[in-house]
Amino acid sequence: MISKKCEYALRAVLALSRQAGNAPMTIHQIAKAQDIPERFLEAILRDLKQSGLTESIRGKDGGYKLTQPPAEITPGDVVRAVDGRWLQEEGLDESNVFTSLWREADQALFDILDGHHFQTLVSKQDALTSTTIHNYTI
Repeated sequence: MISKKCEYALRAVLALSRQAGNAPMTIHQIAKAQDIPERFLEAILRDLKQSGLTESIRGKDGGYKLTQPPAEITPGDVVRAVDGRWLQEEGLDESNVFTSLWREADQALFDILDGHHFQTLVSKQDALTSTTIHNYTI
């Protein structure tokens, strides 16, 4: 199950991906664009900055921006930065028949998450939200 924190982090990186190459985004701009509570977003952006995915720019025109192009950042990068791996190895019982199954499932999940990039996700989001204008002219 994906945590709310992780979902918000993914949405924040999506917003920053859309803005890549332009001016940094403020916490307020990201929160408004993605409907994320600002106080929660502050902690998330701290985690993303600590992991090296974002950087903060101080000053009047400051805010947050990605440290890499969106084509180089995967959802897996964001999940690891915010939640770590979902399977916690500590305390796993090696005699439990399910342990190897959990490891396989964790690896498969991250293979999928690492197989997508935010540049592609921005394009997919645009396709989902675009409206088709029908022309009924005869």
